[in-house]
Amino acid sequence: MLRLSTAPWILTAVVVAGCSGSGYAVRPVPRIAADNVGKPVSVLQEAFGEPRKIDKSTTKLVYVWFLPQKPKQGTPSGFQGCEMEVTVDPRSQRILGYSLSNIGWSACRDVQRRIRVAQR
Repeated sequence: MLRLSTAPWILTAVVVAGCSGSGYAVRPVPRIAADNVGKPVSVLQEAFGEPRKIDKSTTKLVYVWFLPQKPKQGTPSGFQGCEMEVTVDPRSQRILGYSLSNIGWSACRDVQRRIRVAQR
């Protein structure tokens, strides 16, 4: 009797584990930026929306996103978050590098976003 009642739970666990290679995952912003170097900038646009600004030159594009963060309890309130600058090759639209800046009492490593993960 015990074996029959646990069978659906085991089957559900196997199905869920098999599907975990695709869909969305919540990840820290530094990891998202690092994992996407060399990939199209459209991946970051999908995750973070339209950038706050795009600086253009003949050799590169610099996409800038501001990612607001809710202040932690006990810290001063105000403008807090993480600013991410991503350098992009204008011809291939691929990410060349990135930099992160803490704004206010925020720490970029604490800011997380949902991003689509590739199927395996």
